[in-house]
Amino acid sequence: MEQEVQAWVAEVRPADPAAALRARQRLESLTKPAQSLGLLEEIVVRLAGATGLVVPAASPAAVVVMAADHGIADAGVSAYAQEVTGQMALNIGMGGAAVNALAEHAGAEVVCVDVGVCSEVLHPRVLRRRVRPGTGDISSGPAMRREEAIAACRVGVELAGELAGRGIRLIAAGELGIGNTTAAAAVLAALTGLPAADVVGRGTGIHAQALRHKLSLVEAALSRSRSRADDPLGVLAEVGGLDIAGLVGLMLGCASRRVPVVLDGFITGAAALVAATICPAVTDHLLASHCSPEPGHREALRRLGLTPLLDWQLRLGEGSGAALVLPLVQGACRVMAQTATFADAGVNPARTPAAETPEAPREPVERPLPGGRRPVPKDFTEAETAAVYRAIAKRRDIRAFLPDPLPNDVLGRLLEAAHQGPSVGFMQPWSFILIRAAKTKQALHRVVDRERRAAALHFTGERQNHYLHLKLEGLLQAPLTVCVTCDPTRGGRHVIGRNSIAETDLLSTACAIENLWLAARAEGVAMGWVTIFQQADIQEILGIPPHVQPLGLLCLGYTAHFPERPLLQRTGWRQRLPIEELVFGERWGGIFRGGVGASR
Repeated sequence: MEQEVQAWVAEVRPADPAAALRARQRLESLTKPAQSLGLLEEIVVRLAGATGLVVPAASPAAVVVMAADHGIADAGVSAYAQEVTGQMALNIGMGGAAVNALAEHAGAEVVCVDVGVCSEVLHPRVLRRRVRPGTGDISSGPAMRREEAIAACRVGVELAGELAGRGIRLIAAGELGIGNTTAAAAVLAALTGLPAADVVGRGTGIHAQALRHKLSLVEAALSRSRSRADDPLGVLAEVGGLDIAGLVGLMLGCASRRVPVVLDGFITGAAALVAATICPAVTDHLLASHCSPEPGHREALRRLGLTPLLDWQLRLGEGSGAALVLPLVQGACRVMAQTATFADAGVNPARTPAAETPEAPREPVERPLPGGRRPVPKDFTEAETAAVYRAIAKRRDIRAFLPDPLPNDVLGRLLEAAHQGPSVGFMQPWSFILIRAAKTKQALHRVVDRERRAAALHFTGERQNHYLHLKLEGLLQAPLTVCVTCDPTRGGRHVIGRNSIAETDLLSTACAIENLWLAARAEGVAMGWVTIFQQADIQEILGIPPHVQPLGLLCLGYTAHFPERPLLQRTGWRQRLPIEELVFGERWGGIFRGGVGASR
């Protein structure tokens, strides 16, 4: 096997039995009868093993459609002409296909990839990763060269890395290509040794005479590939397709990044069999959405050891069946994440002696993880983790803004990030007033500037002059000002966790502000937090009720520059204290011997 493919295989990680066991144990502890959700529970356990997460996530998800043409399409094996492949790829890019509707219902994006379409597919939502314009006619010669099959696999491997890097947690695999059921049947028969008659089906619904012709063409192709059953890449090159090869790479790449893949129909099943022949551990990361009427599909799933969730005679392709079951998979994960345990709910789970209790599996030996054993494995990629720390380190209080307005979608994400902030007793005391009117901003600036000048009296000499140079013109420059308020009455008189420290409403609102600030920095949006005001002034200008406290005026917009160091540090007003001076062990002033400080 080629060195590049061996490298892909070496990165594939098998299922984590410890995570799967802990997932099953958690399912048994939820407030429901044991195994009452049937196959949905098996989905969760399988996803836990695949991802290494006891509580796996199925969102965000993406539907990947590998599109390619097949040389055998013009030989009468399909009810449609070859040019339909390109036309349908364009239709998917424009959002007009069935898979688009089903993916939207599941909240998943659709990624259509031209890995080998003959015609030009010019649409920004169709990725052009073409290896060659279609394959050869497999009834008379090889589909492609071996290096081309590997190149198409590489497209899938690289795409898996891109999607995983963007935080995609689940991928539904689909395909598009007139004639690809013929290639899939040939691949399946070549790998398994089954007669062509056992795996060739009607595809797009061809009549009996066309079916016999299709069977004869597959038999002709198999006359060259039977001796290569122990060489899956050779079979792929001899009788496969670029779409199938792209799917093979996608599955290998996803398995190396612990991203589960939901298979669609027969073509994805054949691709999965190739991937599993190359690397058996790939099957640990696969789910079967449905079983199509194609006779070879059921055989492929049987050999993969996968149980389809549906058997509804689906045969559309495009990843439609996989997209259809995404909400089921997502629902299973939500049950796992959101259902209370018996202990949480205070419910006595005792069962009668007659109840059957499945034998608990033996505790597997847990593999050590980097940095030591963890109760829950890390579920952020290295890139995601680095991005979080980078946003924290690069956050700055900005005072100079460009006039460009914030797009509504960006603003919506920032406010949602703030609303995701932690709050004591889940009281969510915050509210947000969005201010764009120049007259209102000028009124706010006047009372803030008055307080700024009053505060300057606390300093003398050079220090006072330095302070007065710290302008607050951002209130006038920024295209948007957000007043963040705190309502101490929200949640009622008795808020969980607030009986001893009444100010936890203020702490919670500060967390919301920090969330918004970090999200803004990640979006490339500048923010300045202004707190130099009398709350009564802000209440009067903005009509805020007397019991609601304005805690900050947040100036939001774009800026020409994010400085490397905070403003007050850069201007010499104050320096950041060494973290070692602020961390104590056991009691105030006690020495902490574990060592602190940034390791990044």
